[in-house]
Amino acid sequence: MNAVAVHGESAMTVKNAAADVLAAVSVMSHARNACARLNPLSEPMTLHQLQQRADMIDKVIRARSKLQHLRNRAAALEDALARFKARREAKCA
Repeated sequence: MNAVAVHGESAMTVKNAAADVLAAVSVMSHARNACARLNPLSEPMTLHQLQQRADMIDKVIRARSKLQHLRNRAAALEDALARFKARREAKCA
């Protein structure tokens, strides 16, 4: 029964990870397009333009952070799976 709970939990984690990746990629794509339309820093900007630039920078930083977190999580899960397989093989031997 415990394996079912763990399996259900990992399924939710994978589903959430996939949604997080799609969201982060979407933000990065949107950021690329939006940054292409921004005025150069050498030109004067309105308060609204400055706020838009700051919001875009914040979104890009958050998206990068999410992607790094997902990479770290994937590596940790891969390590945990390798340890699990090693323990299972040790029990069978």
